Amino acid sequence: MLFKSDNSNIALHIDGVECDTWDDITIDSDIGIPADAFSFSWFGAEHDALPSNISAGHICRVTCDGETVLTGILDRISQRMGRNGLITNLSGRDLAGQLLDCSAPIDAATNLSLSELIKRYVTGGDLASLPIKIGNVAQDWLKGKTGVDIGESIWDVLSAAAQASGQYVWMSAAGELMIGNPFDVLQPKVKPKFYLYSDERREQNNVLAADYQNDVSNAFSSIEIIGQNNKGKNFKAEVTDSRIAVKRHNIISDSRSDTQAEAERFAKKAMADAWLNATDLTLSVSGWMYKGQPWQTGWAVSFDSDVIPRAKGDWVIYARTLQFSRVDGHITELNLKRREDWMQPVKHTDLIRK
Repeated sequence: MLFKSDNSNIALHIDGVECDTWDDITIDSDIGIPADAFSFSWFGAEHDALPSNISAGHICRVTCDGETVLTGILDRISQRMGRNGLITNLSGRDLAGQLLDCSAPIDAATNLSLSELIKRYVTGGDLASLPIKIGNVAQDWLKGKTGVDIGESIWDVLSAAAQASGQYVWMSAAGELMIGNPFDVLQPKVKPKFYLYSDERREQNNVLAADYQNDVSNAFSSIEIIGQNNKGKNFKAEVTDSRIAVKRHNIISDSRSDTQAEAERFAKKAMADAWLNATDLTLSVSGWMYKGQPWQTGWAVSFDSDVIPRAKGDWVIYARTLQFSRVDGHITELNLKRREDWMQPVKHTDLIRK
């Protein structure tokens, strides 16, 4: 096997306290989910070993062999005493969780650019005390404007404004608010390759389990966008796709677009998102590291197999979960998307650094 199990040092840092002895660990990173979650547990303790100053709501950091893999907030501490001793669990989410939980103030009812929203509600406002930094972004990606609905979360408002210029918003492992293309990351020098064979090549196998799925139940042959801007002008946009043999039509009411051009971009994005989500390959591999680095979203990988030949080809890591348990040790679960679809949600590919 090319990817061997390791003894990576996983540590949770809270208020100067570092703990690296755990019985069960789960750490998520998913491009499609705004707040990545983490969970740490230990079993069989005789009494509560947590320092008294550690409480829910504290900022924390998760590291793997000294490299930060998540910066977030400790949401919950739960403890249960049973016959086998005390079970303690610490869980939370990255800093995006605070943007997802908190509503955008209603004074933002008029259209604001992404740059203005960030200044008001991330680097300023109630959440200014969070250690959120803004990653390097092109100014053109900050010009798209959006309105704010009452009760809408800050994260949803930021995402809508980013989509107006065709970009993603996501939180980096170091706690930076990133804007742009989440797949535009530094790739490993040697591309990871996965093998799952049943013939004489099975000694090359480096996959513990593989789950392939092609589901078109939420894909369509045509998507139509209809709406009306604040001046009472109606608009309609339609996009088609020939990848599905059955004629499937979907109509979406659009309250965000203000022009015909914006509605057309929204239609293209809706179609691209549907097909991005139609195909998945999930692989379980030993260890948390690849050539000294923790597995990261955005990496390009390849898969070859005579067992699941339809899954052969180039993929991109869309989500990864680092897991540890007493029984299985260090395991990484990788959710992959087809390489030809990997750029799809980002509409303005000409703005992306080559």
